[in-house]
Amino acid sequence: MATAMDTAMGAVGELPAETTSFVGRAPELARIKEAFTRSRLVTLTGPGGVGKSRTAVRSAREHLGDFPDGVRLVPLSGLSDPELLPHTVCGALGLAEQGGRGAAQTLAAHLAGRRTLVVLDTCEHLVDACASLADTLLRAAPGLRLLATSRQPLDIPGEQVLPVPPLALPEPDPGADGRSGAELPEAVRLFVDRAAGAAPEFALTDGNRAAVHALCRRLDGIPLAIELAVARLRVISPEQMLRRLDHRFRLLTGGRSVTVPRHQTLRTTIDWSHELCTEQERLLWARLSVFAGGFDLEAAEVVCSDVELPLEEVLDALVGLVDKSVVRHLETEDGPRYRMLDTLREFGLENLVPREEEERVRGRHRDHFLECAGQFDAEWSGDGQLPWVRRLVADHENLQAAMEYSFTTPGEEYAGLQLAVRLWGYWACTSLLTQARHWLRRGLAGSKKPTPERAKALWSLSGFMDIQGDVQDNRVLLDEAEEIARALGDRSGLAWTLTFRTFNKVFLGAYEGCAEGYAEARRMHAEAGDEFGRVTAGYYLAGMYFLAGQVDEPSMRLCDEGLEYVAAMPKECWTRGWVLWIKSLGLWFGGEHAASAECAREGLRAKLALHDMVGIAHCLENLAWRAAEEGKASRVAVLHGAAERLWGLSALVPRYAMPTLNGLHDEAARVSREALGEHEFQRCFREGEALTTREAVERALTEDLPPAPVVPAQRSPGGAEALTPREREVASLVADGLTNREIAERLVISKRTADAHVEHILTKLGVGTRTQIAALCASDDEEVGDAAGAGDASGAGDAAGG
Repeated sequence: MATAMDTAMGAVGELPAETTSFVGRAPELARIKEAFTRSRLVTLTGPGGVGKSRTAVRSAREHLGDFPDGVRLVPLSGLSDPELLPHTVCGALGLAEQGGRGAAQTLAAHLAGRRTLVVLDTCEHLVDACASLADTLLRAAPGLRLLATSRQPLDIPGEQVLPVPPLALPEPDPGADGRSGAELPEAVRLFVDRAAGAAPEFALTDGNRAAVHALCRRLDGIPLAIELAVARLRVISPEQMLRRLDHRFRLLTGGRSVTVPRHQTLRTTIDWSHELCTEQERLLWARLSVFAGGFDLEAAEVVCSDVELPLEEVLDALVGLVDKSVVRHLETEDGPRYRMLDTLREFGLENLVPREEEERVRGRHRDHFLECAGQFDAEWSGDGQLPWVRRLVADHENLQAAMEYSFTTPGEEYAGLQLAVRLWGYWACTSLLTQARHWLRRGLAGSKKPTPERAKALWSLSGFMDIQGDVQDNRVLLDEAEEIARALGDRSGLAWTLTFRTFNKVFLGAYEGCAEGYAEARRMHAEAGDEFGRVTAGYYLAGMYFLAGQVDEPSMRLCDEGLEYVAAMPKECWTRGWVLWIKSLGLWFGGEHAASAECAREGLRAKLALHDMVGIAHCLENLAWRAAEEGKASRVAVLHGAAERLWGLSALVPRYAMPTLNGLHDEAARVSREALGEHEFQRCFREGEALTTREAVERALTEDLPPAPVVPAQRSPGGAEALTPREREVASLVADGLTNREIAERLVISKRTADAHVEHILTKLGVGTRTQIAALCASDDEEVGDAAGAGDASGAGDAAGG
């Protein structure tokens, strides 16, 4: 399932694919390019719907080759808390969440020395925070370029402001413009282009040209207004549309023949679209506006339905809004989702106020995601983990909006705390630990009643601090958690508090009494009926034993218990990955270095499925030890560079918090430096830093495989013996009935690479179908099976891939 998670997680920061044609804007794109020769911050300004975001993304795409360290998009429309701005940018740049230094400083350190373009999209509601962060980053990183979109400038030194104008309009005399195709004025080209999708039977003719031109002029060439108008072509002609629009203009301007201000034109157009909606569609439009980012049908039905809008009528109203281009339909690997443009969402919010129901709908929105988080909390440690994490990743903006509503609405703080702690597993699985600490601290500050949720927030906060290297004596947090749990008779809370009290002592290096602490925690988890907690305390105990130099059958058995726990849960990846990593430590310290590397590889597969960047970094470090031992000096440097990017330039374990592991890191680096020389070591290190998370994992998996066994040739040239070891592995999976996408997920390679492997296999075997590949594999099962086993020495990797 790694590819599916890549879609959910990797979308953050990547330039979105263009789903409709890009019309015009050649002068604006040229001005942006020229402006970057004078300034490192270019801000595109203009009213909502004028096309700032689309122009910025197109410009960024054209600059891909100019920025070897990447071009990243940071969409901000769903972000309401200015404090989370640096962390949102960290996420878009692929930096692991971290403690120690602030996120802005981490970004500055990461970008220093890099040539990167970052697009900050929709800054107006966070303009002060965006201005401050932009100023900090530009001062620290000479190679950084920022392209911002906002309804107002950021107003910092060096900013180059470029207003984005409406699209070029036709001349008032339609006879002066009988051109077609690319020579049409931009506004008309957009109208005709979008009409091809909305109403395929429409064509620009001499009979309707005047009406189309008049419509484009009356809409002032604003792309959003034109797209909304085009959606009406399904039911009325351009001439009918123009008459209705003319009436609206006369109503707003008192009948005077004057140019309508651009923002008024846009609002008029949206208001006109609103009037064309049915009463149920208008009501749904207003209620859907409480969603930040996207939503699915289930959420729309739960949040927006009531007596006035029955649940069974929501779907029809939603279809109507999609047909009218108010809501956009998005097809994802996890099913259909929907989204409104920000301008339309703002209009909808305004229409909630007269109905005096904004608080009520926002409360239902929060309650829906609180319930979702509760279901996740109950199921995330089992086989539903990957689907649940993917679902919450898609709704991340909604989760933030729900917590923000709770913490800013008097009397709702406790619900915000509940939501933050129910997401404990989500924060852990996705490595969003800084965000977790932010929301947990807000919850603890807002709701001080001694509840099970407060106790969980306290021990969760302690654990996240330790993991991020913000290691300190957390007795104040843990003492309060224990006091609350004891007073409430909360046996599970007591067990988890003891688990993380011992966890904290291990990170402080105070091992004395830790074995007894973990053992007691295991007993308490068992009494509370929490098998996940018992297993977790067990592999924590194993890790403590290994770090203390105690590697024996009982300590290794604790890891095997963890693997037995997840054996029947192929979509559980978080526990699997950590148990495999800890087992790899035990095998390493026990002298079984090849087996240790195999465990680390399997751990990588599991952690990649969740994009758990901290876990991936741990496994990359272990593989670097093995590479140093094997004399693969350049590989050590590449793996260290890839891991360093994931550590996020901060004091994350094991780099600084665990002396034993820190020593292994330093020894591997020393071996590599001596073999390569400092210049080549740094080159390879930077090469590793430049890898994406998926590229780093694929590199680690494909370049560290055991050699394939030598198989005597038994066929004529062109048979299975002509295949490379990797092609034999792919052929075996084809024979098992896997699709190319499933093969890519299983082997942690791109689908394009899998496609190429299958094509090469067909060519080398001289066959034309996958069925024929399967037949040849069946007749030579032993040979192909041996080669396939070289890539997946244990079943854990297959399960981890989902």
